[in-house]
Amino acid sequence: MAYKKILIILIILALGSLPFLKLKKEAKKTLTLWTIQLKAPAGDIIQKNIDFFEKKHPEINIVWVDIPISEAQKRAIASVLGGNPPDIINLNPEFSLLLAQKNTLEFFDEKDAKDYNQSLVNKLKFNDKIYALPFYATSPVTVLNKEKFKNCKIQLKTYDDILKLKTCKNPPVFGINLNENDTFAKILNKYDIYDGNNDTIKDIYFLFKKMNDENLLLKDTLTINHRELVEKYMAQNAAFIITGSNFLNIIKENAPDVYEKSVIIPQLTGTGNKFDISLMNFIIPKNSKNKELAKEFIHLLLNEENQLEFSKKTNTLPVNKYALQDEYFTNCSNNIEDLARCEAKKQLDNALIKDFGYKNKKEINETINQSLEILFLEGEGEFSAENLKKDINLLQN
Repeated sequence: MAYKKILIILIILALGSLPFLKLKKEAKKTLTLWTIQLKAPAGDIIQKNIDFFEKKHPEINIVWVDIPISEAQKRAIASVLGGNPPDIINLNPEFSLLLAQKNTLEFFDEKDAKDYNQSLVNKLKFNDKIYALPFYATSPVTVLNKEKFKNCKIQLKTYDDILKLKTCKNPPVFGINLNENDTFAKILNKYDIYDGNNDTIKDIYFLFKKMNDENLLLKDTLTINHRELVEKYMAQNAAFIITGSNFLNIIKENAPDVYEKSVIIPQLTGTGNKFDISLMNFIIPKNSKNKELAKEFIHLLLNEENQLEFSKKTNTLPVNKYALQDEYFTNCSNNIEDLARCEAKKQLDNALIKDFGYKNKKEINETINQSLEILFLEGEGEFSAENLKKDINLLQN
């Protein structure tokens, strides 16, 4: 009987402790992480780091939300401006800067960024303060069909060199989606044009007008998107294009004969010899409830080992400067995908930092593209460089 009494007492104690255990579990701090469409390519890497962090901090429960790219910016901005944001958000510099300008983000110290590529960190500064930490980067390269250049010995380095191709027999055609998003704005940036005040802006517009008149550009250069551009290259309608290394595998799978004829050269640039870099970053909203833990988790994701693993899995470039020194980015084979990776890595060190600015960026891109369309379709008499410069200045100020 005594044993039965003891057993009953133990059962009662155990049952009585359940609410306590439940309360203890609910008392855990929640650290919320938002990423943009990363579960498919790198979900295992993110989850592995979540598990590691939660084991290190048993009082922490990480809630990871992976947002579709179509919703990411709207949801991120709404959550931050609404005062109830997640602790960490994976976003791009353009929208991160908008939030920094509204004084809604935590700033990082220089020591927070000491392990990361300085060119990329410099792209994430507002009023000389770091408003985000870089996450991963990409940098397109020039892919050309060597068969199309067999009668043409022109060395391509800048956009100006394209005009020299008209001296070749059967001149190679440059494939570019000039009017899509900020394609032409990026080209203008490569000529050190940031505020629309430089007279060179007219020269660059007329440079591309002349390329078009000389049939050195695709006929539908103002209407195609990037995916269609790659298809033009695979169909051998374009002799060379500028694209990310991730599209090389598409060429390999869908047009193996063209892939075999393809070679890699650096991304075409302008007078400033700077290269276009696309970047994703991490921000910590000012209303985050766990700022120090958020910063610690970001640094975990950005350490050398994790960055290298993430880059290999996603075909991107790491931002960790020690990961960038790995032979995976410095000792490439003659395979064009490997060469593209090594070339893209080199371009990081000479990245474009300045831009037209992020205020009214969409409207600025539309203004730039409309002016290009007017010049191409209606001629020089309808194009006004002065009006274009005024419009850009008004939008930026």
